[in-house]
Amino acid sequence: MNLDLKNKIVLLTGGTGEIGKQICLDFIQEDARVICLYRNEEKFKLLKNWIDEKKGNSEQVFGYKCDLLNKDMLQKTVSEIETEFKRIDVLVNCAGQAAEYPFAMMEERHLHDMIDQNFLTVMLVTQSVLKTMFRQKSGAIVNISSVASSKAGRGIVVYASAKSAVDTFTRTLAQEVGKKNIRVNAIRPGAVKTPMSKALEDRASQKLNDQIILGRIGTPEEISKAVLFLSSEKTSSYITGTTLDIDGGLMY
Repeated sequence: MNLDLKNKIVLLTGGTGEIGKQICLDFIQEDARVICLYRNEEKFKLLKNWIDEKKGNSEQVFGYKCDLLNKDMLQKTVSEIETEFKRIDVLVNCAGQAAEYPFAMMEERHLHDMIDQNFLTVMLVTQSVLKTMFRQKSGAIVNISSVASSKAGRGIVVYASAKSAVDTFTRTLAQEVGKKNIRVNAIRPGAVKTPMSKALEDRASQKLNDQIILGRIGTPEEISKAVLFLSSEKTSSYITGTTLDIDGGLMY
């Protein structure tokens, strides 16, 4: 697409997931260098193999094993990345998890886990990266939220609440760091064809398609292209504090 992302340093969480993999590949195809924070080394190796299979250059993908909920480890890792790569131009917070479960039956540990994975990690990673972006006086942050934050859904009370928090975090952080030339935006995917959404697709595929104006669920590629759009100064230099719904026109 020629988005002027060549040699940009992109820090990505959730890079081993279906949407994260596509984001990683698309940045590479724009000649950016992608640094993945991962927990599972085997999944990271599979990511690099997948990129090679897709004719991408896996040598432009770098990995650091890191617990996104460990602030000390995060800060140490980001410091190592800054030393090695000198800057961080883009942060994409894509890590998260979804599970349908009746709120009244959720145990406290499940509440904490859902909030931690979908919201706390976004705050902790962003906080760790901001000092680097402050020093270089530039940066773009893209948070992956969900249309669940504003639309109905069954068994997603905690997940939707956490994603609503991501939306608010995006809007308020954008106001706080805008004067530092740092842009903060979020993307809210609708139903996307991934293993995470398979249960929903199996259970209610026709009903879901009827509720989507375009009559189908989305693909990881359709989410990824929007991430690159918001990451690029060429296309989004005057966009910050916004959330972009990519849901095919989901009407509920």
